[in-house]
Amino acid sequence: MNMKQLICMVLSVLLCLGAISALAEEDLQAQLDAANARIAELESEVELYKPFYENQIVAEYGEGGIIWKEDAAKEFQAASDAYAQYGLSIDDFAADIKQDILETLVREAVLHEKADEMGLNDLSDETMAELKSEAEANFETYVDTYRDYFASEDASDEDARTQTIEAMAQYGLTLDTLTEQMVHSYVDEQLHAAVTGDVTVSDEDIQAEYDAMVADDQANYADDRAYNNARNSGATIAWNPEGYRAVKHVLIQFNDDQSARYNELSGTLDSLKAEKEALENPTEETETEGDAEAAETEGDAEAAETEGDAEAAEAEGAEAAEPESEPRSAEEIDADIARVTAELEGLYAELLPQAQQVIDEFNGGADFDSLIEAYNADPGMSREPAATNGYAVSAESTTFDPAFTEGAMSIEAVGQISAPVNGMNGIHIIYYLADITPGAVPFEDIAEAVEANALAAKVDETYNATVDEWVEAAAPVYYPDRF
Repeated sequence: MNMKQLICMVLSVLLCLGAISALAEEDLQAQLDAANARIAELESEVELYKPFYENQIVAEYGEGGIIWKEDAAKEFQAASDAYAQYGLSIDDFAADIKQDILETLVREAVLHEKADEMGLNDLSDETMAELKSEAEANFETYVDTYRDYFASEDASDEDARTQTIEAMAQYGLTLDTLTEQMVHSYVDEQLHAAVTGDVTVSDEDIQAEYDAMVADDQANYADDRAYNNARNSGATIAWNPEGYRAVKHVLIQFNDDQSARYNELSGTLDSLKAEKEALENPTEETETEGDAEAAETEGDAEAAETEGDAEAAEAEGAEAAEPESEPRSAEEIDADIARVTAELEGLYAELLPQAQQVIDEFNGGADFDSLIEAYNADPGMSREPAATNGYAVSAESTTFDPAFTEGAMSIEAVGQISAPVNGMNGIHIIYYLADITPGAVPFEDIAEAVEANALAAKVDETYNATVDEWVEAAAPVYYPDRF
């Protein structure tokens, strides 16, 4: 090929490339124009649907964190249903409840993100296996518990299980949801431990906790029921009120027939006493009402006479003047009271031989705890801490049957027992266990519990403060009016 031919070929190629380039530029411009048109179309659609999308967001936090309307609405419906169970409307509290729901959901979401950052959501296969195994065991317990509620009586074991599981699923209780809850709880525990693992308390913290416990108990335990509930539940007592003693007892209990007879007789006796009280002490209110009725009757009669209806007034006056049935005399009431009282004493006499056996065995040297084990029908005496510490009773106690209180306070010395005490449940034989020292309990006696309380309080304070900082840093924005 000579030089002329080569130049012609190169020129031809260049011309072709130029033509192709021109065509490519034209095509690229067309594509660009089409893309811009589509972008404009999409932007228009975004603006169109933007209000609907934003309305689905009820809270925002952190970098792109969102709480969706659907999730918040479910929580609000659950709260509404809970109110409805008690015949209440949620409307008066809706705004506050919605705000609480959003704050709770944001808090949970922030905690989940923090757990992610710390790698706490990455559970090992071994941990997952343990949690699943525990969830399965709990699920089977639920199935056994609810079987009688959800399964038909004539169903086979397999069908009953299937029916129960299907019914539980309608309430959101499945093996998967239970496993998910257990995993969530486990991660929360790990996060709590990571935040508070290094928390300690100083001597000053412990002393402050002791002082607070004493002050709280002194304020709360002026109420007898609060004091007894705390003692019987095993709470640490930091302060005891005046005038209390610890007692144990053996209850010789009425059987069902005797209990029914007691209730009938005691109800009758109360009515008789009320009748006698009304006879001996007519109330001012009764007299006033009688005067008012007489005045009203007289006024009606005068009005009728004024209208010329003298006969109607006479009849009405005569009707009002008719005497009521005469009240029974005090002697008649006393006779009935004596009769019912004798029947009650006869009822207690049916229990007296066993009560006397308890007394005889105690006087013969038997340990009172062994008598409780052998004869007592009060389950409270078998539960700790009452089984060890007894019940706390004072002359002003309102927790117990008044007969029991009176019997407990009648015992002269520690280590002695009462005479048979006739109570509403049967006969009590009461043992005077110890005096309860009034005032602040010495620190040394409850030091371990005080330190544990102080540490628990410091742990809670530290964790809550840390979580509050995390939530504040996420700068949440709430839209409670969107659901």
